[in-house]
Amino acid sequence: MLESADRVLRVLEAFSPTKRDLTLSEIADQLGLPRSSVHRLLAVLIAHGFVERDPATRRYRLGIRLFEIGSIVIHQRGLHSAAHPVVEELSVSTGETCHLAVLSGIDAVYVYKIEGASSIIMSSRVGGRAPAHCTSIGKVLLAWSGREVLEQVVAGGLRPYTPNTITNAQQLETELERVRAQGYAVDVEEYERGLCCIAAPVRDHSGGVIAALGLAGPRSRLGNRRLTELAGAVRRAADAVSRNLGYIPAAAVAGS
Repeated sequence: MLESADRVLRVLEAFSPTKRDLTLSEIADQLGLPRSSVHRLLAVLIAHGFVERDPATRRYRLGIRLFEIGSIVIHQRGLHSAAHPVVEELSVSTGETCHLAVLSGIDAVYVYKIEGASSIIMSSRVGGRAPAHCTSIGKVLLAWSGREVLEQVVAGGLRPYTPNTITNAQQLETELERVRAQGYAVDVEEYERGLCCIAAPVRDHSGGVIAALGLAGPRSRLGNRRLTELAGAVRRAADAVSRNLGYIPAAAVAGS
């Protein structure tokens, strides 16, 4: 029973942003399982809406049921209701696209997005993943995630997406120390050429960092100076979401 459950989960994990649709053979090869076994697992997943099969290409892709369950998780965390008015206000006041992301494994996953009035074409999408080591939201999540997660990220390889990407473990540690000290992270064309971002931590009622609130725009508008100017606004927005989630800073408690 446990082995079957493990295999089902491995089938789902075979899909990724770069492998959105797969053939039966590709899944079987990736998992190291017989095609007949994988076919039976896929049949079960299709019956429950977790996987779909394109009748024209005969390729498999993740089903809408996964998104529905994922949405439940996000709503249970209260992130959507706590973040919506704050993120919308930040986007309107700055004209830039704003995101909310959580950590999943060693990646940042976008769970909320509002396009700014001056929006640009971006690869981000709700449910999409982004590398943690070279995005502002990812660096915020990494900075407060503990040593074990950082080691997993480093072990997975610090892929160079642009010439500005941090690819050295010691440099990444130094960067995360800076993030913790200043309370926000920046990404100046580290993940995508021409794109700059800034993000700050969102905390739950216990004070733990559960998400990152980020703002993104083109280098032409968000150069180093402008990013520094926006740091206060992004941090205040993230703090507002945290308060909506029940977080009370220690300083506020001490002063009450």
